[in-house]
Amino acid sequence: MVTTEQQAGARRLLETLEGPIRFALLKWALESEVFNLCQSPITVETLAQKMDLPPKSLALALRALVASGWMEHEEKQYRTAPAILPFVTAGGPHAMTETFRSMAQTRHAGLENLDALIAGTAQPAGPRLFDDAHWDASHRSLAAFHRAIAADVVEPALTALPEWPDARSFLEIGPGSAVLARRLLSLRPDLAVTLFELPPVAERIAQEASDLPISIVPGNYNDSLPENRFDIIWCSMTLYFHDSGLNALIARLVERLAPGGVLVSFHEALTGNRTGPSEHVIGRLLPALRHGDVSFCDGEIAGAMADAGLTRPTSQTLSTPFGHFRLDAARKEA
Repeated sequence: MVTTEQQAGARRLLETLEGPIRFALLKWALESEVFNLCQSPITVETLAQKMDLPPKSLALALRALVASGWMEHEEKQYRTAPAILPFVTAGGPHAMTETFRSMAQTRHAGLENLDALIAGTAQPAGPRLFDDAHWDASHRSLAAFHRAIAADVVEPALTALPEWPDARSFLEIGPGSAVLARRLLSLRPDLAVTLFELPPVAERIAQEASDLPISIVPGNYNDSLPENRFDIIWCSMTLYFHDSGLNALIARLVERLAPGGVLVSFHEALTGNRTGPSEHVIGRLLPALRHGDVSFCDGEIAGAMADAGLTRPTSQTLSTPFGHFRLDAARKEA
């Protein structure tokens, strides 16, 4: 007889079969803009006319969207679930359609060759580190991601720092967009903000932030860093691409801290011999097979900060809509 534990194991296996269907269904819903059309309750018949689709097959898709938690059904009418509406409404300030598409391309690329990637027989995937062209092409989706949800997560984490009220200068390493800078300047117009980014992305940010009183410095942190000293240096999901080791990169960042300044890191923290959290281990599997595993272990960045001479460390784990992340901060003595 199969045990209760084994039944649960069988359930986990069988539930996996839904994964590709859920992804394809969501992709169809975003591309067809059915979420937009269902902002207000609507019947299948009316929606079918608007979309020029057969009502019977459309009804099946809508039921599946309800089962997935993305739509609601009441009194023969369907509507987009309010919890996801801001993120799936095309053209809205929090729209994530472009972000979803870009992230899917990154995370799913090579899926059809998974066995060859694991066996090491797949065609060479190019350099281990993503290049300038990759990030240049990702700028719009990154900016959308920052506007949609990321800035809402990291802004309070930054402004809760004890150094925040008195900080005079702020450096963001690899910002990807000016979204966070705009938010911070709305709170502290007196803050001197510097964004350090790869040259092609820096040009795009300069256009995006032409109305902001900020300094945008192009470069690669493996070659150079801005010459000034900063009260806060912020590194969010950007320290992966060091070419001389994490400790060497952290040490160079510490040189750019003003006395009494704080270095802040917002990155994943793998646990359990790099087997969790699942969203990072599974979500990054294909990029890791193609380009190398660059994810950080729990405490790895904090250890590098201590090795570089920073003191008074603080850390906390944040549960975000895009996974669990560790916020590490450490200070340079005055």
